[in-house]
Amino acid sequence: MPFLTTHPAFRTTARLLAAVPLGYFLVTKLVAVAGALIALAGMARAEAVALAAMSGFLVYLGWLIWAFAVRSLARLYGVTLGGLLLCVLLLRIMPQAGA
Repeated sequence: MPFLTTHPAFRTTARLLAAVPLGYFLVTKLVAVAGALIALAGMARAEAVALAAMSGFLVYLGWLIWAFAVRSLARLYGVTLGGLLLCVLLLRIMPQAGA
């Protein structure tokens, strides 16, 4: 099995999996958290969502670049899954703005 984890095709496929679908899912959760926090800070809910959504494009671009720049696959997956867990927990406990 060590051959599999050191093979370049495995490493590239693992990075693609973390960067594209998991990164997209992470950024959508980050946008939801950011929109809710901005709305709770006092901005109108529609404007907060629009601002967070527009910022999400830049965050996703940065995520894609970082996913291929980081050396460790363990760090990449740790940050991805940890960020997802944190965002989901924040969305569960955060009060809904305007609700």
